[in-house]
Amino acid sequence: MGLIIFIIIFYNLIAKNNPKMQEKTKNRLPFFIVLFVLFEILRFSGAAIASGIGVLLALGMVASPFILIAWVINKARSIGKRNESKEYNKIKEEIKEDIKLTESVPKRRKIVAKFNEKYSLCLTDSQIDRIVEASYYSYSWLREIYDMDKTYKFASQWIEETNDWLRTYLYVFPVMDISTDFARQEQIVEDTYYAIFREIDPKSCFSVEECIEKINNKYMTRFDEKTFMEAYRFLQKHHHNFKLPGADRTILRNESEVDRLAEKYSGFSSKKQKQTVDREYSKPADDIPYVQAEYVYEPGSSGESASGSYVDSMMKGDRDITPEEVEELIRSGKISDAEIMEMIQRIYGSPDEDGDEDGDDDDTPQGTVGY
Repeated sequence: MGLIIFIIIFYNLIAKNNPKMQEKTKNRLPFFIVLFVLFEILRFSGAAIASGIGVLLALGMVASPFILIAWVINKARSIGKRNESKEYNKIKEEIKEDIKLTESVPKRRKIVAKFNEKYSLCLTDSQIDRIVEASYYSYSWLREIYDMDKTYKFASQWIEETNDWLRTYLYVFPVMDISTDFARQEQIVEDTYYAIFREIDPKSCFSVEECIEKINNKYMTRFDEKTFMEAYRFLQKHHHNFKLPGADRTILRNESEVDRLAEKYSGFSSKKQKQTVDREYSKPADDIPYVQAEYVYEPGSSGESASGSYVDSMMKGDRDITPEEVEELIRSGKISDAEIMEMIQRIYGSPDEDGDEDGDDDDTPQGTVGY
């Protein structure tokens, strides 16, 4: 009986709120039970053995208060060291709400195990133990267990509350790596997301939904649009920019920019049109497409002279005939050489008019028309 009392006192006062000692006590409890059974059997074998066992039990009961005092002193020292650390003070400043969570190791483990079963997080027993152990010195892991003790209609409500990158990782992946150090846990999640997103080929997927389906089939994950974009934004915060399938992001983004460019184009439309015409007429003759002349010559009688009605009607109009129109008429082949010369003389003047003003009688004209 003394051994049983000692074990109960030791468990309730020391091991219950200490995850490491509680784990050791849990593993060694069968050994104590077997030892107690052996002592009970040996007690009936002789008075001498029984008396020796009684002495050991008595010593255990006497020593238990001293063990308790030693544990309290050790606990006070650890608390003092924790309060003096910069990391603890920083975490303490970040706490914006009073988190009241049970100090009992079995109860914290029960909270995580129940939540794991409800949402199929695929956490193993050893991973649950790591989370519970880390919750005693890491505020972030303590917050995770605290939020697991709440009620949610959907897993998305739990993911949205805080640490969405970690909760997405716990919810989506069937195989996870859990670290008691929260900073290392963040690095693990970043590496995992990066390994998946770097294999995404936007050209092979028509949409984000198709891309998610391919990832889920390949890695046995359960990404949806929400969790997929949570992981995408987490990588963006860590300077990993991946291109997702979708619309081309190089197109104009708003109507105001379209209006601005349209107004700019309208201001230069006439200039651009003139440059296009000049470029077309500067091409070689073989490359210029045939365009029907605006004025079509209707051949008259055989006795019609170079000063016929057709040339006169063109030159007497309200507007002057342009060199381009003359060129089109020449290419059409429907006017005579005399009529061509008459048009050219009326446009550019006769050779005598372009002669030397100093009275030079040279027959060679100083100005010619070149095509």
